[in-house]
Amino acid sequence: MKKIILFLLISMFTFSASALTYGGCNYSDVSRMKSIVTNINLSYDYKIINNEAYFDVTLSNLTEDIYFYDTITQKNYYYSDTNNGEIIISNYKPTSGSYKFYSAKNACYGISLGTKYYNFPVYNKYYSDPLCKDIPNYSLCQKWGYVNYSQDEFEKMISDYKDSKPIESDNNINVEYKKTFIEKLIDVYINYYYYFLGFLILVCSIIIIVNNKKNQFKL
Repeated sequence: MKKIILFLLISMFTFSASALTYGGCNYSDVSRMKSIVTNINLSYDYKIINNEAYFDVTLSNLTEDIYFYDTITQKNYYYSDTNNGEIIISNYKPTSGSYKFYSAKNACYGISLGTKYYNFPVYNKYYSDPLCKDIPNYSLCQKWGYVNYSQDEFEKMISDYKDSKPIESDNNINVEYKKTFIEKLIDVYINYYYYFLGFLILVCSIIIIVNNKKNQFKL
């Protein structure tokens, strides 16, 4: 009998804790909604306006059972704000924040289901500067990065960097090479050896003809 009473007390305590934790929702509903949050996709795009970056975040796979709170806009977003479960929140500046997801079901409204975080990089306003054209890999010329220098400071740092950069070999660099006298003669022979050969044959032919005539006179 004591065991039965103890079992009933433990069951009542467990049930009470469950009700307190989930506000009337059963475990299966909470687990299902948490799975929905896990499957929500976040992606972002950006645009550059007046040398500043603005980010648009797309959330997809949202359902009627959940809503979320954006810590940056400080607004709640519901399924009615979406287009078939997809919503775009626009014009974030470089920042970090999070989306906190909650149950939208009446029986357990407001129960926390999870959090997803976002973090946007800072756009380098000097990225498209003509001074960066030849050194795109230099840290001050990267597309994303916090570069807090004035124009004069930036130009000086670029100049100092280019002055300190070692000269690298380049296939387009013209290297002057002076040939020796022997090499020049060889080049002349290679380019005009047909003429030399023809001239040599002509001279040899004349010598042979002259010798033959001399031999005829001797007879």
